[in-house]
Amino acid sequence: PPHHGAATHVALPGPGTEGGGAAEAVAATRAPDPVHTVRALAPAHVADLVTGPVELVAAVRRLVRDMVVVATLEDAEDLVAAHPELTAVTAEGDLLSAHFAHGGSAGAPSLLEVQASVDEAAAELDALAVRCTELAEAQRLAAERRTASAALVEELGERRRAVERERS
Repeated sequence: PPHHGAATHVALPGPGTEGGGAAEAVAATRAPDPVHTVRALAPAHVADLVTGPVELVAAVRRLVRDMVVVATLEDAEDLVAAHPELTAVTAEGDLLSAHFAHGGSAGAPSLLEVQASVDEAAAELDALAVRCTELAEAQRLAAERRTASAALVEELGERRRAVERERS
């Protein structure tokens, strides 16, 4: 197969050629590199990767039936060029089909990841609220003990002074 940017020669009939011959035209074509051929990559169908609750899996698999996973955007381009009915999803999160392209990023969290983080933070806040309530109660009890202890210290001081007055 030709490499990226290789020229393809096409013979076209046209005027100015002797005996109704053909004029030669050169057209640049973009053919996939052998490394990026669809057959070599064996892309995985997204539907084959879906797991989950039985009642949802069939519906999700139907939604992603024409999607395949590929390694790179170049692989996605090659796949969609060869199979325009498919949508390619890259490891970076790019989506590419014959009529649609959406850039992705492996660093950007998905909606599910963001929701999981929000849920986790909410659970941590709930746990911290309980801990705050427990600590506030412990602080109140400690303050009561401190007040009682201070009163006892004062009372014992008064008794000591009274005993010292009796001795003198």
